[in-house]
Amino acid sequence: MEKRMVITANDYERLIGLSEFASPKEKMPDTVSRLYDALMNAKKLSQDVISGNVITMNSRVLLQDISSEREAELTITYPQDAANRERKVSVFSPIGAALLGKKVGDVVSWKTPAGDGQFEILKVTYQPEAVGDFSL
Repeated sequence: MEKRMVITANDYERLIGLSEFASPKEKMPDTVSRLYDALMNAKKLSQDVISGNVITMNSRVLLQDISSEREAELTITYPQDAANRERKVSVFSPIGAALLGKKVGDVVSWKTPAGDGQFEILKVTYQPEAVGDFSL
């Protein structure tokens, strides 16, 4: 059984308010539907108590591909802020949905152009809550 997502109450409220969740669940794309289910069952914490090793919205994360050992740094963003060239991925992408609420040391998987990829979360290099950026 997969662990329950941990998320800030603020991130939860902002995400649930997005238009992607406005349609009936059966009409949502698969990734969005799974994220919705995870959010409905998530453990919601105040911004000032969430651990600095948890991936929240607008967190920057260092990952390592398990098979190739290559590292990549990504930022998890709201859809309107996603920018591939800047390595900012939407929370509604397979990557973003897989990472949200996970913590350092977790291994996550998602489909890549080369097939299913497995990635270990090495470090949260920036988390807004850890530095008091509660308005992001």
